[in-house]
Amino acid sequence: MAKRQATKLTISLLILSVVLPGILPAGPRSGQEAAPSPARPIEIPVRVTDSNGQFVDSLSLDDFVLTENGVVQKPVGFYVVKGQSVQGQAGTPPANPLISRHYYLMFQAIDYDPKLGDVVDILFKKLLRPGDTMTLMTPAKAYSLSHQALSSKPKDVLSKELNQILRKDIQIGSSDYRSLLRDLKRLVKSIGGEESAFDSDMESDATTTSSIGLEVLLERYRDSLRKMEDLRLIDERKILSFAQALKNQPGQKSVFLFYQREFRPEINPTILNTMMSLYQDQHEVLAMLMELFQFYKRETSFNQDRISRAFADASLMFNFIFMNKESQYVFGANMKEQSEDVFSVYSQVARATGGQCETAINPASSFSKAVAESENYYLLYYTPSNPAADKTFRNVRVAVKRAGVTVSHRLGYYAF
Repeated sequence: MAKRQATKLTISLLILSVVLPGILPAGPRSGQEAAPSPARPIEIPVRVTDSNGQFVDSLSLDDFVLTENGVVQKPVGFYVVKGQSVQGQAGTPPANPLISRHYYLMFQAIDYDPKLGDVVDILFKKLLRPGDTMTLMTPAKAYSLSHQALSSKPKDVLSKELNQILRKDIQIGSSDYRSLLRDLKRLVKSIGGEESAFDSDMESDATTTSSIGLEVLLERYRDSLRKMEDLRLIDERKILSFAQALKNQPGQKSVFLFYQREFRPEINPTILNTMMSLYQDQHEVLAMLMELFQFYKRETSFNQDRISRAFADASLMFNFIFMNKESQYVFGANMKEQSEDVFSVYSQVARATGGQCETAINPASSFSKAVAESENYYLLYYTPSNPAADKTFRNVRVAVKRAGVTVSHRLGYYAF
């Protein structure tokens, strides 16, 4: 996840929005501040679909069964929202519901995938309409689409220009990561005995290839691994800040994160074990090999419940689209997938917000499905029977009295 800034792009229809460095914005630490007051009706966007994935719009207020922390609550009303307009209501929901639409498309990719062009086409052909807002977050920058551009420029022109930006930013923003990945592959080959780690296009000092010892190669390999880890570091504070920033955005928010599968070149375990046996008397080499063992085994820990609750409290729909790709064969290396931490965190966030979690070769297909899910929903309201502002997280569960349907909604909210 490279943090190097791209050169400024001069494009009239896209305005640079300084939302965040890299992929996520900085800001307040906690996503648990300024939650809705329990004294007011709580709003829960609810999506109900049948077995064919079609929105079920014929429910009555009595069809909803709602609990908070296991205690049954009585809904006071709902709106039926389709696209940009209210199509119906029941009961006595609060007046003037906020149904303005705000979309956030976040791309975290090492290499540009031409299929992302199809995603951009769907964005303009099926999703964005006048009155919507859209923020694009690439590995290099963040951009906001102006209302004027969306209403006055042909959509095919917008799509083409936005796709050019995405392609360029992925190449620029992830260049450091790709460079490290190439170096790691070369170093692993050299450590495995296939070739020199210093090809003609690699930086080298005055040291000749023949005099480069295993200890030096291992040290450079270790340092490159650390640099790669620093580039892809997931900052929990920034994740929570992002949730807080979107919570403060009125209206309906939909986030789409496209994340490309990652692989890290690790020294083949057989080669690593053999080296540990061969270099038992060389303490410097042995210590470095042991350090690599520990590095491979370490796990990045996140408070996934805290992150999921912060996004649920923000009342947004988070969709995680995991872009699958095959690993590349590298002599002497075990191409270890290192996306597990990302997948674990964001798939749980998707579930907690009623969004989609999709793994696919074709991101456009998954995006199209998630877009369809985000279009139609109920805005369900209830006044909690426990009005105490005790700062605890209230778990909400919504069910409907109809067989064969799927219900999705946010996990709950913080009572402040």
